[in-house]
Amino acid sequence: MKFNLILGCMLFALSACSDILDSSELSTAFENSGGKETATYEEGIAWWQKLEESSPYVCMQAVGKTDAGLPLQMVVINAGKNFSREKVAQSGKTIWLINNGIHPGEPDGIDASMLFAREILSRSDFEDRFAEMIILIIPFYNVGGALDRNCCSRSNQNGPESYGFRGNARNLDLNRDFAKCDSKNAQTFNQIFSAWDPDIYLETHVSNGANYPYTMTYLSTQADKLGKPLSDFMRAELNPALFKGMADLGDEMIPYVNIHGDSPDSGFAAFNDSPRYSTGYAALHHSIGLLTETHMLKPFDQRVRSTERFLHVLADEIIEQGNKIKSLRAQAVEAAMSQTEFHLEWGIDSAQVSKLPFKGYKAYYDSSRVTGFPQLYYDENQPWEKEINYFGAYKPNESVEAPAYYLVPAAWPEVVDRLRWNGVQMDLIKKDTLMKLSAYEIVKEQTSKQPFEGHYLHYATETETQFWVKKLRANSYYLVKTNQLKKRFMVEMLEPSAPDSYFNWNFYDEILQQKEWFSAYVFDQEAQQLLQDEGIKKSFEEMKKSDPSFTMSPMPQLYYLYKNSDHYEREHHMIYPVFRIE
Repeated sequence: MKFNLILGCMLFALSACSDILDSSELSTAFENSGGKETATYEEGIAWWQKLEESSPYVCMQAVGKTDAGLPLQMVVINAGKNFSREKVAQSGKTIWLINNGIHPGEPDGIDASMLFAREILSRSDFEDRFAEMIILIIPFYNVGGALDRNCCSRSNQNGPESYGFRGNARNLDLNRDFAKCDSKNAQTFNQIFSAWDPDIYLETHVSNGANYPYTMTYLSTQADKLGKPLSDFMRAELNPALFKGMADLGDEMIPYVNIHGDSPDSGFAAFNDSPRYSTGYAALHHSIGLLTETHMLKPFDQRVRSTERFLHVLADEIIEQGNKIKSLRAQAVEAAMSQTEFHLEWGIDSAQVSKLPFKGYKAYYDSSRVTGFPQLYYDENQPWEKEINYFGAYKPNESVEAPAYYLVPAAWPEVVDRLRWNGVQMDLIKKDTLMKLSAYEIVKEQTSKQPFEGHYLHYATETETQFWVKKLRANSYYLVKTNQLKKRFMVEMLEPSAPDSYFNWNFYDEILQQKEWFSAYVFDQEAQQLLQDEGIKKSFEEMKKSDPSFTMSPMPQLYYLYKNSDHYEREHHMIYPVFRIE
C-alpha cells in the first residue's frame, strides 16, 4: 500500500504541467478565521492533499499506525521530485524532519508549517534554493488528540478558539513516549526516524510557565550528548545563527525558560532532555534535535507567525550549512562506534554559569483573594531588562563502559521490537552455546508511588556485576554487537541504570519478584546445617551486629540463610536478563 502511494506521487510529479505553485487556492483555516483558529485534523489533511495535487514537489504518505486507528501521515517535500526513501538516502541531501501537534492544544506549528510550505513552494527559485534539502513534515503527530477538539483545556493559553487535547487516544503524553514506545504513534515514529535518519529534527510547542515579553523560546539537544565535533558546531555556530536570524527579523528569541511557579529574575537552567523526550531521543541517533516553545500568553496569530519565521530561519541555516552538518554527523557516528565510555545521566554544572541578557516583567507576591496565601503575579506595565544567570551546561553524573556485545533475551519481544525499530542489528543465536558473560544484579532501585505515563517508573537504580559461564539455549538470545551505527542508542536503552532504560520503564519487572519460597518450620532445620559453614556463619553474625532490627523477628534471619542456600534462584531473582560480553 505504501509503495503504491509513493509511486502515485512520483507519477504525478513527472506529469505535472507547471512546477511553480499557484497559492491563490491554498488559503488555510488559520487565515480564513483571521488568525483565530487552527486547522482541524480533517481540514489540515485536506489542505496537505490539495498541496500535493498542486505541486510536483510534494508527496503525502501514510507511514504507519496511530492509537486513533487512523494512519500517521507524513509530507515529503523534495525539489528533486523523488519521494522514495531509498533514493532519498542515496541522494546525500540534508534531511529535515518537522513534527507538529504532538500536543494538539499547542497547535502553532500545525498552521505555521502550512504557511511555510506554501511560501517556499511558490518561489520561482525553489528548485535551485532547496536542491540539497529534503523536508519531511508530520502535520498531526497526535492524531487522537487532534480529533479530541475542545475550547478550554489549555487554561493558561491565549487562543486559538478551539484546539486538540494533550493526551492521545490512549491518554498518553507522546512527548514522554519516545523511549518506551507504548503508543502506536511512537512505534511508527521510531521506525520513521531510523529509516529516514534526519539530520535535523524540529518539534513545535507552546510554553507554560513564567511571563516575559518574548514570543519565541527555543530549546536544543544538550550539546554534549551529541558528541564532538557535532556538539561544538551546535554551540558555536547553529544556535547563535538561529538567535541572530530571529532577531534580524524583529522577533527576538530567548532560550526556553525552564522555570515554573517562580519568576526568572534570578536565572534558570537549560532543560535536561532525557531520551523520553524528542530532542533527547534524537541525540541517541546523532541527530540535532530542536524545539520551539512560543509563549502561551501571546495572541495565537502572533505565535503562529513567530513559528513560521523560525521555520524560514532554520531553513536558511540548513541550506547554508547542510553539507557541514551531514559531515559532522558522520564524524560523530564514527567516533561513537569506537567510543568505550558513555555518559548515562547528567546534572547541571553549577560551576559553569553565563550571563543571559533578558527582558522580563516585574514579579511580585500578593495575598490571593481565593486562598489567602502569597501568590506570584506579574506587572506587564513594569518591564525590566538585565543580565541573569543561565546554567546552560551539564556534566555527567554516571557513566558506563560499553561491552563488546549485549545478549538480549528473546523472551521479552517488546524490547527486541524496540531495538529493531531503531535500526539495531541483532543475530539470533541458533544453537546451544556456552559463553562467558557478566550479569547485573539489581541491588537497589526506587519506584514512583504514582503512575507516570502508564508506568511505575524506576529510578536511582544500582547494580552489582557478577561473572558467569552460562549455557544459552538455542533461539533464546540475540547477540548484539555494539560496534554498529546505533551503539549509543542501545547503550542508553539496555544499561539498567540509565534514566530512560527499558529496565527503568518496567519492561523487565518480572525479575523483581521471587518465584520460589520456603516454609519456616521445614527450612529451620536446614538453616541450622547452613550455619555449620564458617563463611555463612561469620556473615550471619556480622549481619546481626550491623542491623539490630535483623534479630527482632525470625523471618529475616531465616530468609538471609535461605538466600545463601542452593534453593535460592540466584540466576533469576533480581538478575537483569540482558547480559554483557566484555
